[in-house]
Formats: sequence, structure tokens, C-alpha cells
Amino acid sequence: MFELIDPAYPDAASDERLVPILSEIMKLQTEIQSAQWEGRDATALSQRLRSLNKSYMDGAVYEPQF
Repeated sequence: MFELIDPAYPDAASDERLVPILSEIMKLQTEIQSAQWEGRDATALSQRLRSLNKSYMDGAVYEPQF
């Protein structure tokens, strides 16, 4: 009656369309520090960091890249 569909990826960690939020947060922190050091505007990066922090605090582990 029902036919199960095999997933494209065995788990979320191996899905290349998903990025771990913690690694993205660390990357953004480094980018923000570099931008501030070089005197560039880091407002957009800071907003993205706040958004990721909120998602992480709400329990999200991965961020979709699609």
C-alpha cells in the first residue's frame, strides 16, 4: 500500500545542505572581529550572528543552506 522513500542522506550530519550552527557562529565571530579590525562595517554580520544565536538558543542545531 505505502512505499517508503529512501532518504538521500542517512542523517543530518552528512547532509551537505545543512550547516552546523555552532561552526557558523564561530566563523561569523571571526569575520566580525576581522571586519572591525580593518575598519569595515560589520552590521550585517552582527545581525546574522544574533539570528543564529537565537536559533541555537531555541534548540536548532543545523541551518539549511537552500
